[in-house]
Amino acid sequence: MLRRALSLASAVSACLTLAGCANTPSPLVPNVTGSVGVPHRGVLTAGVELPRESAGLAWLRNDDRHYGVPRLVSALVHAAKKVDDARPGGTLVVGDLSRKNGGELSGHASHRVGRDVDLLLYMTTLDGAPVRSRGFSSVGTDGLAYDKNRSEYLRLDVEREWLLVKALVEDTEANVQWIFVHQNIEALLLEWARARGEPTETVYRAMTMMLRPKPPADPHDDHLHVRTECLPDEVDHGCVPFGPVWPWLKRASRPSPSTADLLRELLGPVGGAPATMALADVREEPSF
Repeated sequence: MLRRALSLASAVSACLTLAGCANTPSPLVPNVTGSVGVPHRGVLTAGVELPRESAGLAWLRNDDRHYGVPRLVSALVHAAKKVDDARPGGTLVVGDLSRKNGGELSGHASHRVGRDVDLLLYMTTLDGAPVRSRGFSSVGTDGLAYDKNRSEYLRLDVEREWLLVKALVEDTEANVQWIFVHQNIEALLLEWARARGEPTETVYRAMTMMLRPKPPADPHDDHLHVRTECLPDEVDHGCVPFGPVWPWLKRASRPSPSTADLLRELLGPVGGAPATMALADVREEPSF
């Protein structure tokens, strides 16, 4: 198993350095395709573009940063529709996913392999009328946010936001691993869900997945950052599992060495002596 994993890791490493690999799999590594690598170091092939507009969903900006693995794009479309069906009138405004070929994306340490997306928050006026988010507005403990574009205070639409989180958490195909968000927003969502008797398992999963990034990362008090984990078949094509795999997620049928273990084996000297190279790209903490 270790030999096979090392072979795959070598292919991933080669793919990350070969010119043209980001466009199509190289003849040298024909099985490497899709989400290749880890969120903060990798590329994307065969990604699909999120629709510019669909039921209850729209882009924030007209740019080339809306590509992801098919299951993530599908999950966003379905989640937005579920929210719109339950509470018509709101719009899920979508920020960055990845570029068509993945790789480095300005403003982000991650978003490189098509498994990350930034989602602006559902907001309402103080009177409760839904408004479409025009930008990132920080939400306080009281659920209020000052919208500089409108020069007015808005309120977090807790109901629609929870419906979105619920849809993503319960999507068995999406394999959502993390929802990075500030504790102010997390607390409001969980309080709302518990008060209305939402399914205990769904609330528990949401509570497990929601995490505030540690400084110096952005506090994520103005959007959700959703990340999906590799599916078992994706691991065979270059997707490298990173971080925890919750019991309810789909996982590889056989255990794999950690990314750190793979790189230590690859970079270490012949004979099994410990590697001396600093593994700067192997981080246990999530990247954003």
